[in-house]
Formats: sequence, C-alpha cells, structure tokens
Amino acid sequence: RFGQVGLVPCSIGGTKLRQWQKGEFLYEEMVRRAEAAAVASGGSYRAVLWYQGESDTVDMVDASVYKKRLVKFFNDLRSDLQHPNLPIIQVALATGAGPHLGAVRKAQLETGLENVHCVDAMGLPLEPDGLHLTT
Repeated sequence: RFGQVGLVPCSIGGTKLRQWQKGEFLYEEMVRRAEAAAVASGGSYRAVLWYQGESDTVDMVDASVYKKRLVKFFNDLRSDLQHPNLPIIQVALATGAGPHLGAVRKAQLETGLENVHCVDAMGLPLEPDGLHLTT
C-alpha cells in the first residue's frame, strides 16, 4: 500500500527535548537530513516517529515544560518540512532516568495536536538497564 518506505534515523541517546528545539544543532541537522533524503529519493514525508524523553524525567523544570517544548517542536517540524498536517507517531515512555516520569508521560499522552498519535510503551519488557525496551 505504501510502496517503498525510507527511514531517516536521527536518534542521539541521552538528549533532552530542549536540545531538539528549532535553532539547536540536533533539530537543524534532523531537518537537513530529512530534506536531503527526500530530494535524493524523490520521495515525500509520510510520518515522523518520535521516541524521546527519558533524560527529561531527571529535572523538574525540564519535565514541567516538556509539553510546551513538545508542542513547539512538532509545530516547528511540520512547518519546516512544509507539511502542516504531517502525521506524528510518538511513544509515551515506559520508564525514565529520573523521578519525573509521570509529568513527561502526561505531556506525551496529552499534546492536544491534530494527527499526533501516541503509542504507550508502559508495561513492555525492558532491557536489564531498566530503561530501554527489549524490542
């Protein structure tokens, strides 16, 4: 149904959402790579898969502004990729690196944005590190 599907991996472990905001290196590099992949393949953007947030559970300030940053990130990304209704599939964390997991999960589950779909990882099996999923 979808034909050929290309992926543009941009993950960097241990990062906070503020490092992925527009104007920051990680954000700009992600957009650059996505644009380059679309041009090289002649393809188009079909969706974004976003799985991030463990490091934002450590600090109360990061956790408390996570929703604001996440909404801005998704809106900026859609704007910069010139796809205002780009489907975004995000994963709600199963665990975090700190005590503010609940606040980050709440933000992930309740963005309030159209065409943002959340997959809840709670209850899925974890690696021995207690942080990363086994699958």
